[in-house]
Amino acid sequence: MKLVVRPSTIAIRKEHFAVMHQVWQCVDTGEEFEYDVDGTIEQAKNQYRCKYNLPFPEEIQSIREQYGISAAKMSAVLRFGINQYKQYESGELPSESNASLIFLAKHPADFCQLVALSNLTAKEKAHLTKTAELLLEKQNQWRKRDWTVQLLMGDSKPTIERGFRKPDLNKLGGMALFFAIQMSPFKTALNKLLFYGDFFHFKRFGHSISGTKYRAIEMGPVPNNFDGLFQYLENEQFITAEHHEYPNGSIGTRFLAVEKHLLSNLLDNNELETLQLVVNQFKNLSVREIIRISHQETAWEKHVTTHSIIPYLDSFLLKAFN
Repeated sequence: MKLVVRPSTIAIRKEHFAVMHQVWQCVDTGEEFEYDVDGTIEQAKNQYRCKYNLPFPEEIQSIREQYGISAAKMSAVLRFGINQYKQYESGELPSESNASLIFLAKHPADFCQLVALSNLTAKEKAHLTKTAELLLEKQNQWRKRDWTVQLLMGDSKPTIERGFRKPDLNKLGGMALFFAIQMSPFKTALNKLLFYGDFFHFKRFGHSISGTKYRAIEMGPVPNNFDGLFQYLENEQFITAEHHEYPNGSIGTRFLAVEKHLLSNLLDNNELETLQLVVNQFKNLSVREIIRISHQETAWEKHVTTHSIIPYLDSFLLKAFN
């Protein structure tokens, strides 16, 4: 059997979206068997979410968790069916009107209004209102964090150019820390390792780890604004730079781990597993060899002449992990 990847389309609510379809194909008979059907459908659903500005499941979950309530209680606040919010967290697509209510609930002041209009008891309303008011006091801190993310990583929409994830500097920091612990890579190598970490995770699970955009340049794929991102990661003590001067006068920068942050607080088990697979693939290779491998990737070849952003659907064509 060999794994075959080909372009296809999937209909979501009577609208068709381009996906990369994977099948196992028998080498002898040509017979094909479906592979990762749910992941293929999720590619189309994520594109639908982007097109119609619907919240992603992890965002729906985080909105609820900031108030410390169950999915059933959140459904009651928003006047959904008792299991509806849980179904949205599990991947069901909300209607546009329900999506608007979910986005509204993200903001504590608006959440208070929704609580007041709900059919909860007076005691429940008082408790949730107090929780939301405490969150309001932290809004200046949120704005500062969001401004930093926007400055370094651009817009926060979870598009295909971000692997259907909102940009997350802590996730990126966790990735850089992981690679620094395992390999102490030079800057050029770290750029490629981050690319493979995010893109290989997308291939495995249908979404990236950090929501970082990657651009194709002459030296291979790199995070967009990588110098600014690396400086931030140094300032926040995820990694530290060690500079090496070579006999020809050139300077090389190697990144070492600071380990101020716990990896378990930054990355989940699936993300750690993906990064370990990347390390296993590249840990014994030189920087020059890693560059050579990245130059064989369709994701780089298609976009290097224009130095454009690489869409994550190209992850299904990765040659390093065939």
